[in-house]
Amino acid sequence: MTSYMNKLLTALTVAALSLPLSAAAATFTLSASQTDQSWMSSPGNFEIGRFSLQSNVGDIISLNSSVTLIDQGWGGENPDNGVSVRLFAGETSIYTLHVAGANHSWKTDTYSLASNAADFAGINAALDNADWGAGVTVRMYTNAWGYPGWELHTRNSSLDMTTGVIAVPEPSSYAMLLGGLTLLGGAAWRRRDKTTT
Repeated sequence: MTSYMNKLLTALTVAALSLPLSAAAATFTLSASQTDQSWMSSPGNFEIGRFSLQSNVGDIISLNSSVTLIDQGWGGENPDNGVSVRLFAGETSIYTLHVAGANHSWKTDTYSLASNAADFAGINAALDNADWGAGVTVRMYTNAWGYPGWELHTRNSSLDMTTGVIAVPEPSSYAMLLGGLTLLGGAAWRRRDKTTT
């Protein structure tokens, strides 16, 4: 009987490990033709757009942006006068990626999360610890300083993001596993019944 139970447990383990998983990647795309900010009319953070994430998101697999921008201001070029992508739980920013810095002449900045290992680890750690009950979003912002004379202009801003989804067995897999367990249980019951008579 022990040999039969070992075979049964082995069969159940193999069946459970071979359940087909329903996993998919979700892709988000955001674009804006232009933003224009100045210290007089619209300083500070300006939201270009956002993505709302579902609670079954595993990781942010890729995040790529491209922004053409110019910073017109007195003094040096301050990188804070630029574009960022931020992870929010509710209305609390829990991680920030600086994706484009300002420049006194038009330039195009590109950013790839895959090329920034520290950012990849950081944003996914923040995502793992996010308060999903508050709602989790990814938002793209421009940030023009509120100092006299400062302006920030962007053209052709784009953000592409792909998230992995936590794999869940398909319902038909559960049905097949239950059917198999029923057959194995029936066979064990019949075998036990034959050995006792």
